[in-house]
Amino acid sequence: MHAWIEHGYSFMPVWAQNVAITAFGISYRKHRLGGDFDKYVAEFKLRDRWSPIQMNAYVEAHLRSVLVNAFLHVPYYRERWRACGITSRDLERMAPQELSKLPVTPKDDLRANPNQFLAENRSKKEKICANPSSGSTGTPIKAIWSSDVRRKYIAAREVRSFGWAGTSVRLPRAMIGGRSVVHDPNSTGPFYRYNRIERQAYFSAYHLNAARASNYVEGLNKHRPRLLTGYAHCYYFLARHMLEQGLGLDYRPDALVLSSEPLSPEMKLVIEKAFGARAFEEYSSTENCFLTTECEYGRLHVNLDFGLLEILDDGGSPVPVGTPGSVYATGLLNHIQPLIRYQVGDVATWARERCPCGRDQLPVLEAVQGRLEDIVVGPDGREMVRFHSLFLNLPRIIEAQVIQEAINQLRVKVVATDGFGPEEETAIRQRTLQRLGQVEVSVERVAEIPRNNRGKFRSVISLVPEADKQLARASCR
Repeated sequence: MHAWIEHGYSFMPVWAQNVAITAFGISYRKHRLGGDFDKYVAEFKLRDRWSPIQMNAYVEAHLRSVLVNAFLHVPYYRERWRACGITSRDLERMAPQELSKLPVTPKDDLRANPNQFLAENRSKKEKICANPSSGSTGTPIKAIWSSDVRRKYIAAREVRSFGWAGTSVRLPRAMIGGRSVVHDPNSTGPFYRYNRIERQAYFSAYHLNAARASNYVEGLNKHRPRLLTGYAHCYYFLARHMLEQGLGLDYRPDALVLSSEPLSPEMKLVIEKAFGARAFEEYSSTENCFLTTECEYGRLHVNLDFGLLEILDDGGSPVPVGTPGSVYATGLLNHIQPLIRYQVGDVATWARERCPCGRDQLPVLEAVQGRLEDIVVGPDGREMVRFHSLFLNLPRIIEAQVIQEAINQLRVKVVATDGFGPEEETAIRQRTLQRLGQVEVSVERVAEIPRNNRGKFRSVISLVPEADKQLARASCR
């Protein structure tokens, strides 16, 4: 959103906020669905029913191109690979199953110096888009791509994520996500805004509780989106409130395509019962270096023409099927900031059996165990599972963890660089209040955050007894 709109947005009345979002949507739609978008959609559709032999040949050729380009034009990889004795000739002949010959790329390396990953031979005519993100695991990163690369991302989702679910990004849609479209933590509603150009209703992820659920349903019935996207747990929370209160939609959406957390069978059942439509899981990352999508048989397929996945044990060796391991990704679409053998930070398992859908060229994940976080319940019953936006655009934060110690008390542990101080602490407190209402927030600077045996930490922890959470939920009914 343009800076002057972003700055004044919180002071605008609701109608003006809708106008501002729509104005932003004009350029946003062009950058996402303009240019060669239709061409990319056609190409992904063509590959959708390729044989494994066709897909493997395609992936191998594109992988070699990505590797050679990274070696010649990306400072990070040029320096690391030369230090390991790797030559361009090695890369010109490398097959996907030989990626283990290359060193892995730790997430911390991208966080520390994202510009080292920029290709020096990128066209000066390409508009570069930077996405400063707090990351899904509490570790801030900065992903960079061009508008054309972004169109390829969306084209893949249009064919696989949305197409397999029987819907389209071009249709009216709704989103519950990380952007704070309703800034006032004590707002009485409405808890959604509308982008008329893209026909997208954007709902607040930070105000949802039992008392406000009817307003969310009102917004859905008003704008009648056919595709529902966003945080899986938010839709699950809303679905649960709808069933408890007898709320329902007066139309039937095409599907829900949800991300950020794994969709459990219970979540799928509750969501489908409340919304009258099936929920499909989408698993990817902020860095957009891989994409897995759920087919009609409920299996998660890795889109090899988007990016390759490796699942490795603690020693860096590939795990057998059915065995959990750490996820590493190699993107094939982003020539601006290529990521090769990139440490995603999640745990996943390869499936033991092929999928009945027949897409044998796209391997199947049996399970994804990454990004599971505790649920935080605020004093007014609102529930949240994603707090990563607290740290957006705070570059001195290396990683952070949110701990709920009581219904009205949170502690934020921060690992930060020099220069972190009162300004950042104030921003964290204000953002927490904006998302949870009246709670006490303490910010604690620490040297490190404890890890489990896989080197990961939970970015959101709740120490609140379940009985206290139930009391808070009941208080807003």
